[in-house]
Amino acid sequence: MTGIKAALYQTYVKTAGGLMPTLGASKFVEEGVLTPDEFVLAGDLLVAKCKTWSWEAGDPSKAVAFLPKDKQFLMTRNVKCAARVATMEALAASQKTETVMVDDEEWVAPVDASAQDEGEIEDISKKDTPAAVSADDDGDDDEDDDDSDVPEMSEFVAEDNLVKSDPATMKEEDHIEKTRTYDISITYDNYFRTPKVWLFGYDEKHNPLTPAAIFEDISADHANKTVTIDNHPHLGIPHAFIHPCKHAAVMKKIIQKHIEAGKEPRVDLYLVLFIKFLSAVIPTIEHDFTMEIEG
Repeated sequence: MTGIKAALYQTYVKTAGGLMPTLGASKFVEEGVLTPDEFVLAGDLLVAKCKTWSWEAGDPSKAVAFLPKDKQFLMTRNVKCAARVATMEALAASQKTETVMVDDEEWVAPVDASAQDEGEIEDISKKDTPAAVSADDDGDDDEDDDDSDVPEMSEFVAEDNLVKSDPATMKEEDHIEKTRTYDISITYDNYFRTPKVWLFGYDEKHNPLTPAAIFEDISADHANKTVTIDNHPHLGIPHAFIHPCKHAAVMKKIIQKHIEAGKEPRVDLYLVLFIKFLSAVIPTIEHDFTMEIEG
């Protein structure tokens, strides 16, 4: 979808979402969507389970009537992001793996780099060992040692002997990846009837990241495709957001897997489950997706 088409589509979605009536009957199991009341219920459990998340009111003039004034969206702040996605993907690609069978199932395991063929280890000649060197020494040269060849420490004080900084080495830190932080928020999208995730990033000096920099922290499969830039509906400033068009389908599959495993589907666990699959989109942003799921 081109930039113009995407912008027109976003305008349509926002306009339609503002005009559409809210979902009344629960379709959590059948379609993977939420009513506004279910969004609040799931948000309450997320806040209770993970203290880094909190409810936010946002700008009162931008509040939606179908959510409580003090529960317009969810927010977690200062989430660490220590590496860029490209670095992580390059590291994964360089990791040698092998397929092993465990109980008739295939598993991918890393190859032990230390397990080399003995033939690849170069034989070290005895003449190169300290013992061989010692044996060649007849021991009669001790009296010939001249301490005058040993330089005095005072000689190194001269300006010519001082180690000077090399501009090339001083710029090495430019290649060290800086730790970024993100504010992650979750709103309710009335058009898709699902949560919608927003990202606002900061560099190591807490300066806001550019859109191009933010895309460095999003998986290649999603950057500029399912992740785009728009103004946050409650904060009014540009954020990156994960397009929610596929959220319902993904959540429906997750819910069905729980049912197949003999677990009763619980709508209050929706957001706990939801943020677990976000790591596929933002793999290096270390948000808390480790909450225990009951039942």
